[in-house]
Parts: sequence; structure tokens; C-alpha cells
Amino acid sequence: MLVFWLNAALSLLLAGPAAPPTARRPAVEARLRANTPPSSAADWQALGAGIDDVLIAIAGDAKADLQVRSRAVSALGVVSTRPSRAFLESVIKQKASSTDSGEKLILRKAALALGWAGGAAVPAQLASLLQHPDPDVRLDAAIGLGFTRSQEAADLLRTRFDVETVARVRSQIGRQLSLIEQAASATKRAATGTQ
Repeated sequence: MLVFWLNAALSLLLAGPAAPPTARRPAVEARLRANTPPSSAADWQALGAGIDDVLIAIAGDAKADLQVRSRAVSALGVVSTRPSRAFLESVIKQKASSTDSGEKLILRKAALALGWAGGAAVPAQLASLLQHPDPDVRLDAAIGLGFTRSQEAADLLRTRFDVETVARVRSQIGRQLSLIEQAASATKRAATGTQ
């Protein structure tokens, strides 16, 4: 890992000033299109300052390829900067009532990305998606809530579990509840020093 960072730092020094975000957009789009994006926040940040702005521009561009947009939304959860969070939150608010299948895909990816990014406010931000008419949106909202590993998310999932009628969504809610409970048990064991 140290070698990666040294090579990245050397590359940045030799390359000179970073290209402006708009100049990097084609390269980032190509990586997203090929589905070979960086896998960590550090890897994304190694592409240069303002990578979140590039991803936001792609994700918000209704004229861009839908798969590329959805992958950009997913990447925003990994990058997890203040602007990327604000964008994901706005997507959830603005697209929650959309009936367009493409916009629902973006909504679903935003729910997953925001859950992955985590934070105390995330369960409340995703809660309304558990009542969404589209079962795929509810399923991804459940996974996003599970990613937070929070008690508030568990409470929301338990409430939805009791009324969910779609078997695959209900199953995913149960799985996420189990993962949250396992994480809570592991944290408790670590705090008490027991195995």
C-alpha cells in the first residue's frame, strides 16, 4: 500500500498541476463505462482534487448514459465528501416520487451510496423509501439502512418487516437486521473484552 501511495504522489508531482474537473470528466466516464472504477476513497482521491465534482457532474447529467450515471452515484458513496453527501441527499428528496425507471435506478443507487457513506442522519433520510411503491427501491433502501449498522436503522427495518408483503424485500430486511445485530454484538464483545 505504501508503494501505491509513493507512486501516486510521484505521479502527481511529475504531472504538475491537476487538470480541472471538466478536463478529467472524459477519463472518469471511460472508467465508469468500462466498470473499472477505483475501489476506495483514497484511490478516487488519487485521481486529483475535485473528483467528487466530476462524479457529481456525471451523476447529475440526464443526457449521460444511465449506467455511467448510476456508477457515478455509487462512487459518490465511496468518495463521501460533504458535496457528494449533499448531492446524494438531494437525489433522494427529488427522485423519491419519480415513476421513470431510469430515475428510480439513480434513486436506488443513491440510497445504497448514502447508506454506505453512513452518518447519524442517514436512517431518517432513507426511512421514507421503505414505503416506496417500487419493491426494488424498498429493497435497496433496506440494504442502505443495513450499511449504517445503526440501532435507528434496525428499528426502521423492524417496523417495515412487519408489513412488507414482497418476499424478496422481506427477506432482505431480515438479512439486514441480522447483520446489524451481529455488528452490535461484535461491538459489545469488543467493548467488554469477551470473545
